[in-house]
Amino acid sequence: MTRVVFCAFLGLLLGCKEEPADRAPARYEAVKAKPAAVSRWCDNAFAGAAPRLSLPPLAPPAAGRAPAALPAGKRVWVNLWATWCQPCLREMPLLLKWQSDLRKDGVDVDVLLLSLDEDGDAYAKFLAEHKELAAAKVGRVASQSVYEQWVKSFVKDPATPIPLHLLAGADGNTRCVRGGSLREGDYPAAMAALR
Repeated sequence: MTRVVFCAFLGLLLGCKEEPADRAPARYEAVKAKPAAVSRWCDNAFAGAAPRLSLPPLAPPAAGRAPAALPAGKRVWVNLWATWCQPCLREMPLLLKWQSDLRKDGVDVDVLLLSLDEDGDAYAKFLAEHKELAAAKVGRVASQSVYEQWVKSFVKDPATPIPLHLLAGADGNTRCVRGGSLREGDYPAAMAALR
């Protein structure tokens, strides 16, 4: 009791705050977090019955691009992003690097980048300016209302912020749904979710 009173008094003066020991690591870049177990890394981890991964209706592909599609019989990582989302843009090179690293580590996965940009011109301009995405599989969701209906299969709230990640096994079933930015330390949990 004395410690609580002392901490409360000290808290007023110095900002003392007791943190629970079992608190999940924050998803902010300034916090150094330990690698999390899959069940803690994923917002939704599906062990048994899982929703089948599908794509929402997509806008016609940008000039010179093939239509985005889910590969059959292959692990898939769908990343939902937008040109106006700075955390999305910061993590994109890391995600593309991880695709290569995962393949080297024996996890054959396709990364599919689905933009939520409603402005097709902004999306096309972004792709034209980012040559590093030339070989990437990209697509743009047809409309926000279509997206909101589709994403309800994977998250409770269709207003869940992006970036949003959907990971599916070779059987086509969703294994993991994660919201928030990726960090280097997330690689082991992501690999475990895809195995």
